[in-house]
Formats: sequence, C-alpha cells, structure tokens
Amino acid sequence: MIIIGITGSIGMGKTTVSNMFKILKIPVFDSDQKVREILEKNHNIIEKISKIWPDSVLSNQKQKKINKEALSNNIFKSKEERKKLEKIIHPLVNEEKILFLKNSKNSPIIGLDTPLLYETGMDKNCDYVFLVNTSKKNQKKRVLMRPNMTEKKFELINNSQWSFKKKIKKNPFIINTSLGKTITFFIVIFYLFRVKIRGKKNG
Repeated sequence: MIIIGITGSIGMGKTTVSNMFKILKIPVFDSDQKVREILEKNHNIIEKISKIWPDSVLSNQKQKKINKEALSNNIFKSKEERKKLEKIIHPLVNEEKILFLKNSKNSPIIGLDTPLLYETGMDKNCDYVFLVNTSKKNQKKRVLMRPNMTEKKFELINNSQWSFKKKIKKNPFIINTSLGKTITFFIVIFYLFRVKIRGKKNG
C-alpha cells in the first residue's frame, strides 16, 4: 500500500484534490472531517473544551454544543491555545487514522488529507506528499468567501502553518490549482502515474 499525504495551507485547494482521489476510487482519510465529527458528537471532548474555553460552548436543556466560530477565535489567539486543542483532539484523530489504514490495507494507494502534515511530522508516515498550492491572490479570495472569515483570522490561520517555501524543501509533488479543476485533475493523474511507477518508498 502506497501512502500519499495531501496537504497545503488554507484555501490552496486541498479538498478539491482529495475529491479527485475519491473520483479515482482512491480511499482518503480526511483529518478535517474527523475533527468536525469529534467536535459535533464527542460529548467528552465538548465537556473538556467547555472547561478551557467556556464561551466556545453553547448550552441548552438537552446538550452542549460547540460554537465553532468562538472556538476558532480562541485557539488562533496564540500557538499555546492551538496546542491545547491539538492535545485534546489529535489522539482521537490518530486512532481514526489507524483504523482507516487497517480497513484500507488491500488498497494499492490511499490518501491522507492532513492540513498540518509537515507541522505535526506526519509526512514521515507517507511514501509521497502532494503539496497543493495556488497564488496568494487566489488563496485570499477563496478563504474570504468562507462564512465568518475575516482578513485577520485568515492571517492568523495562515501564519500558524508552514510557509510554501519551507514545505517545498521537503521535495513534495506540487499540485498547482490556479489553472482550474480540469488542469488540476490532469496534474493529479500524472503524479499518481509517477507514484505507481516508483512504487512504495518506506518499509
């Protein structure tokens, strides 16, 4: 099984590339989706978050619910705040990833869609990395179209991730999404073909 990490800063088109993997019948583990599920359904995690950031949790008679906008505002105040949330959530995401790998062991290629792939050292678990990128102008335009997004929050999120210049030093395959989905799809197929020829790197 060849493991491909799919990563890129916010607004670069990482989800688009992951969906292209799925169109090609390649299983993809979506870290962001797992985080969303945990924040929505895991009552133990919600309780822990309510103790650290009380204003990030809405309470009613039936249950507590995460206010994602408030939580986002809290955790992007500083690196220390982000680390607190990562310490709570990442072990559960890792458990889900291990289960995904076990269930996908018969697949020749799988994808790990992970925004902080390099920042967390998860690139070491991958045979190859597809680094998704676009121009700063495109990135900013895409991100500011998202609900409840501001320029200040965009900058805070962007600054919490490695720069493109730092990431390319790791020698990933670069997927440029600036030219539209059709061209991006051809780039993805081309690099997947190269990966198949090269075969597995680790182990």
